[in-house]
Amino acid sequence: MRGKLTVMNNHRDLNCMVPRLFAVAVLLSVGVPAFAACDAPHYRVGRRFRDDASGVAFQVSIQLRDFAPERLVCLADALKQKYPGRNVSAFMFSSHDAARCYLMSSERVSELAKYEPMYHGLYVYDKEKHEEYLIIDPDTLNHAKGPPFATRIDLPVTGVPACKLAINGRCLLAVQHISYYPTGEGQPVSGQVTLVGNILRSGVMSKVAVADARATPPGEQSALASWAMRNFGTWRFEPAERIDAVRITYDFEAAGAGTLGYETNAEFHLPSAVKVWTGYAR
Repeated sequence: MRGKLTVMNNHRDLNCMVPRLFAVAVLLSVGVPAFAACDAPHYRVGRRFRDDASGVAFQVSIQLRDFAPERLVCLADALKQKYPGRNVSAFMFSSHDAARCYLMSSERVSELAKYEPMYHGLYVYDKEKHEEYLIIDPDTLNHAKGPPFATRIDLPVTGVPACKLAINGRCLLAVQHISYYPTGEGQPVSGQVTLVGNILRSGVMSKVAVADARATPPGEQSALASWAMRNFGTWRFEPAERIDAVRITYDFEAAGAGTLGYETNAEFHLPSAVKVWTGYAR
C-alpha cells in the first residue's frame, strides 16, 4: 500500500526536529453525523500537503481504537462536510508525531521509518472521479503485491461496514509486521504453533498461551512458539462490550534455505489461522 502512495513532499520538515513542546497542532472536534448513531472520533491535523480551493490533503492522528470501520465512516462524513465541494485526502496515523513528521513517499527515509507502522488508514474523496472510499490496513509494512491485509470501504455505506480481517465481528486494526521466524545459521525452520487467548473489551490481547507447537528441526520448537506468542500479543481489535476467546494457528513453511535474498509472505485465514512462508525474492 505504501509503495502506491504519491510523493506529496520532497523535503524534510524541520519542525519535526523541534521538541514536541513547540509543535503546532490543532485539535479539531468533529461531530456532524452521517446517520443517527454516528460517533466521529476527534482527530488532530499534522502535516499538510495541500489546502486550496479545489482540495485538501493532510495527515491526521486518531487513537488506534478509533480505526474501527464505523468510527472511520463517521470521520469521513465529518471531513467531507468540513470541506464541502473540495477533494479530500486524509492519511490517518495512530500517533500525532507520525502525523506531523512522516513523509508519504515512494522512497523510504530511514529516520522516519519508525512512523511507518503507525499508518493505518486513508480517506479519499475525489469529486472528478466520483470516488469516495476508506482504507483500513493493520500492517502497512507488508510489501507483497497489492493490499492483502487492507479493507476498502466504498462510500456511502448503509448498515455496518464489513472488515476484511475480523474475528467475531471485531475488525483487526493493528498487528506487528510479520517477518518469517529468524532461521538459525541459515537453516530453514517449518512448523505449526497453535495459540489461545482473549480479546478484551478494549481490543487488546490477553492471556496468550501455547496450546500446541511443533517444529522442524525439533530443537526450534520452543523459540518458534515464543516468536508466535510475541506477535499474537500485538494484535489489536476494535473495542466491544464483550471478551472474545480466540484460537489461532501460525503455520510456518520455509520454501527456501538461507537467510538472505528471500521475502516473507503472510496470509490471514481468520478466525483460525495465519500462514507464513518464505521464498526467494525474484
